Amino acid sequence: MKQKELSNWLKVIIVICGILGLLFCVYFGPEIGKEVLLNSEKMKVLYNPFIVFIWITGIPFYIALTLGWKICLDISTNQAFNIKNANRLKQVSILAMIECFFYFVALIYLFIVKSISINMLIIILLILFFAFVISVLTSILSQLVREANKIKTDNDLTI
Repeated sequence: MKQKELSNWLKVIIVICGILGLLFCVYFGPEIGKEVLLNSEKMKVLYNPFIVFIWITGIPFYIALTLGWKICLDISTNQAFNIKNANRLKQVSILAMIECFFYFVALIYLFIVKSISINMLIIILLILFFAFVISVLTSILSQLVREANKIKTDNDLTI
């Protein structure tokens, strides 16, 4: 697969993720909140904070997508292994950890107020798992891109 083609596929994936994230923040999140929170007298007061929480957690997600788009632009120009991309991947790793932190705090809060359902627990644990995996993988990729850049620089100097 050529660099330009790979870049285009990655951009399509980023756009799909952006659309799905928007749908979750605007439609699916509030609908799930209505079903789960508004049907329970005990948890009705959590509906508005839940919506604000969904929107706040969307901020790091969209920043990460923007960084991913910039990485795709570099890939399309055959500049994948540069320090800027290593730094961008590190930033994505940090943003994923921020997501982990948000959802971990939400999980602890729900346990403290004893308002957690099994469905909410499963969803939060899945989000925590995927955010943690993304954080670890992008951190590893950042280090690999740094090493590849170092090798590339050394090779450019020997020629």
